[in-house]
Amino acid sequence: EAEETMATCGKNEINVYVPGILESLVHEFSDFTYVFNSIGTWSYMVYSSWNIGIFWLLLTLSSGIFRSLFIVRPNQKKIRELAQLHTECKVLRDGAWTTIPAADLVLGDVVCVEDGSSKLPCDGVVIEGSLVVNESMLTGEPMPIQKMPVEHSQHATITKKNIAYAGTTCLQSTGPQDGKALLVATAVGALTTRGQLVRMVLFPTSVRFKYNDQLPLVYMILCAYMVLLCAIYLSPLVNLHSWIASYLMVLNTIAMCLSPMLPVSMVMGQSVTARRLEKEHKIGCLQPGRIPIAGKISTMVFDKTGTITKDGMDFDAVISVQDARFGERIQFEPDEGDDEAVAAENAEVVRARVPAGLRHALASCHTVTTLRDGTLVGNQVEVSMVKIAGWTIGETSLTSPSGDESLEVVKKLDFDHHRMTSGVVVRCAQTQELKVYIKGSYEKVEAIADAGSVPVDYDAVTQRCAKDGYYVLGIAHKSLPHNLTPQQLADMSRDSLESGLSVCGLLLFRNEMKKDSPDAIRELRKGSIRSVICTGDNALTGISIGRQCGIVAQKFRILLGDVAKGSGGGQLQWRDPDVDGGDACDVHALAFADCQLAVTQSAWRHLHGNAAELEDIWTRLVVFARMKPEDKINVVKFFQSQNLVVGMCGDGGNDCGGLRAAHAGLALSDAEASMVSPFATGRDGKSLLTVVDLIREGRACLATNLATFQYFIVYAFTLTTIRTMGVIHGALSLGEYMWLTMDVGIGIVMVWTMTQSKPTKELCSYRPTATLLGLRTIAGIVFPYITAILAVVVAEAMLWSQPWYEQLKPLDDIHLLPSQWMLRGDNYDSAIGMIALILALVNTAYVNTYGGRFRQNILWNWKINLVYAVFLFALFWLLLTPASEFNCIYRVNCDTKHSLQAGDLTVLAAFSAGGIGGCFLGPQVKIWQEEMTQAGWNKTEYWLPEPATDCLPPLGMHTTPVESPEISNFGCVGPNNCYAPGFRWQVAIVFVAYILINHWFVKFVLQGPISATLRRRQKRGDRALFGETIEGSGQNFSEGVDDDETASDPDLQIRI
Repeated sequence: EAEETMATCGKNEINVYVPGILESLVHEFSDFTYVFNSIGTWSYMVYSSWNIGIFWLLLTLSSGIFRSLFIVRPNQKKIRELAQLHTECKVLRDGAWTTIPAADLVLGDVVCVEDGSSKLPCDGVVIEGSLVVNESMLTGEPMPIQKMPVEHSQHATITKKNIAYAGTTCLQSTGPQDGKALLVATAVGALTTRGQLVRMVLFPTSVRFKYNDQLPLVYMILCAYMVLLCAIYLSPLVNLHSWIASYLMVLNTIAMCLSPMLPVSMVMGQSVTARRLEKEHKIGCLQPGRIPIAGKISTMVFDKTGTITKDGMDFDAVISVQDARFGERIQFEPDEGDDEAVAAENAEVVRARVPAGLRHALASCHTVTTLRDGTLVGNQVEVSMVKIAGWTIGETSLTSPSGDESLEVVKKLDFDHHRMTSGVVVRCAQTQELKVYIKGSYEKVEAIADAGSVPVDYDAVTQRCAKDGYYVLGIAHKSLPHNLTPQQLADMSRDSLESGLSVCGLLLFRNEMKKDSPDAIRELRKGSIRSVICTGDNALTGISIGRQCGIVAQKFRILLGDVAKGSGGGQLQWRDPDVDGGDACDVHALAFADCQLAVTQSAWRHLHGNAAELEDIWTRLVVFARMKPEDKINVVKFFQSQNLVVGMCGDGGNDCGGLRAAHAGLALSDAEASMVSPFATGRDGKSLLTVVDLIREGRACLATNLATFQYFIVYAFTLTTIRTMGVIHGALSLGEYMWLTMDVGIGIVMVWTMTQSKPTKELCSYRPTATLLGLRTIAGIVFPYITAILAVVVAEAMLWSQPWYEQLKPLDDIHLLPSQWMLRGDNYDSAIGMIALILALVNTAYVNTYGGRFRQNILWNWKINLVYAVFLFALFWLLLTPASEFNCIYRVNCDTKHSLQAGDLTVLAAFSAGGIGGCFLGPQVKIWQEEMTQAGWNKTEYWLPEPATDCLPPLGMHTTPVESPEISNFGCVGPNNCYAPGFRWQVAIVFVAYILINHWFVKFVLQGPISATLRRRQKRGDRALFGETIEGSGQNFSEGVDDDETASDPDLQIRI
């Protein structure tokens, strides 16, 4: 039977397929971009330019290998490790217990659950015994919880409390089979909750981020530009003397415009940030693509308990109720260090001063259990209550510290999110009295208790406690006939057990604020990020905690909205919670225009169903109280519908839905990685400052992504424009080693250094832009491009005015073969273009890494400073120094003598297609060719210098001597492109001016006072549109503007 079931349902495995290295590479290189690049690679290899073909091949391979093996595959392996479960389990087969691999488990198997931190092999329902499990990695539930068997009752339902999940850690198993619990497998493999979550990680909700959405439009613009260039190359303006050369020119142009490194650079920046999050901030990241989205967060939704406040609560006091009257408030001593003396004192206070009914409720109305070492496990609120009560917890019994009282647990009523209550039925061993105790929110207890048992000042007392920051629970009880049989008790419905109750007291818990929560909220407000509280707790408690941490402004009033009781039509009423018995307020009245707003669950649902009413006030809502998990999801989605980028922070459990729905969810979990949300951390006691760190890193990552994007667009336009100018001017090209330096030295190495900049220590008051077509982004592309072209034009104009300048059209003037492209850079013009191009790209990469307000000062990024300094030194060395082997590698200030000597650079010469170690075919060659033609050179091919003859004309030909000024000048020997010393410095001044202008533009325009002035104008415009903000409250959603975007423009926002 098991084999048949396995054949039908499959093995109990979650197979996350991770392709091998070879398959990963094949999949990566099957992409269109790589296929296209390979066309260029092989075309060049077949033609004479084998070295540029190899270079393209290396570039394509390096970018593809890096992305597939160092980014994509490691992420796949990480997810597979989370999904895999290698263990054995004991199952009942053919009436006997047998141990099998977990993979062989099938639906319907009865499993004997082992403990000792073992992993559960499947989803299943507990049928005998009980379990204590840790679900932090899977569900985000922060504390170990107990799983109980399904009741043998006609009204029994299977709830979360009865279901254990695959992959969770079993801390304790107690039951009838060798002391272990039993469960029935209800889901295996990918159908388990774990499998569903793995599927969500592998195929997450698609988040449409702005620059991803705009990339197709950018590519369309590049394609249009590319078509224009191709038309020029195929027009009469350009004559390359070979259709193959024209074909390669077009192919090369396409590759320059659509660089495969552009998307790789963005992924590279995200991967670097993800590693930094894990190493420096202890924040796990399953979806690196969400990091830049976190940098655009404008609204943070916070859970309260365990997020803003500490995980646990201190049981502070009880207030008993007898005969519909409140008794005295009984205070307990805080037990912070498990002090036995304090525990004994509190137990004595419970015994002596707390009435019997309330005392028994404290001892029994909970789901706390004990591990074998005596550790209390369960909801932290209940654990603190049990510690104060001091009773001993047995399997089905409870005993007082003195031993003179004991209770038998007859039936447990698990917490129900819809009812908002939990409870227990117990029998007193001394009196045989059967009692029902129900615990829940004080509002719910008041609603289900008999009206006659509720004190008249119940609302006033509970609200006063809530205002003081207490987490307030109510307790109600009733007696049952003592002669009820166990089956009758099991068959009693929950409705019947929760009817006819009498209030017996209030429980007051002090939920302390995390020390750093106010600091975190303050930092977020500085960053123009609005924070709201979305809690399952009481509204007054939420307001109190909000004021303590700074989410609710101290100096402004807050109004609480609730649906009036007995209003029939569900009328929403607003009152000032700080005024007892105050009249209803009109939130639209001028007197209350500056008030912040808090809403209960019923008020939120009313507003959510009345869009017009919500539209008028949603910007003022700061506290959402009594929210169920589905309500939290609705709050997040509503903010998203307002074109806001929404983050959520919670400790898991009932926050899971909201964490997944948010653009960027951070689960405060002790697990190393949590499948609850894209980000998870347990650092520093689940510090709220991790939210600030995540957003800081997100903003830095987004700024870096935009910087690398700008670089590659400047690369595409500047390179192709300078090359087109050279082609039109005389079918010129650039030196062969320029391409290697540009695409490897800058396109890979320097772009990698751009991603190494860390975030600033604090959040600034605005967010980085995420638009590829915004004013700031376009300005950062157009300005360096225009200034680079102007620098080339000015330098070329200066060159053409020199008396020693000689224009050279290699294909026409010295009859160079089209296949000898690498020698078409041996002229005065190409040297200027090469230096200008490299300088433009290096400078663009550097100035785009300026820290600004999102990244640290660029001086802290020593890697890019080192690379930048090396490039500048090398470029100006080429420009200002006399001819040398180094100059001849790049064909700048090079002559024949040193070009031949460069052949001694074995490795570089071997990789050259003919330039290094060969003759320099400068414009002076034209003189010799003309003289030889006049002297009777009658061969079919035109003469070109050859190394075999020391690059000199054949003996016997009457040509200008090599040492004459017409051939050798400015200290250079033979044909050359050496510049006059004075001209070198003139060009250097032009290029220095270009560098300084671009540095000035970024520092004083894009990141300086000019952009600050524009942001102030934008902010004033937004305020005029949205209304004034409440200073210090973070109330208005529009106050946090983007770097170049208006917050009022919905087309410039992130959308799911």
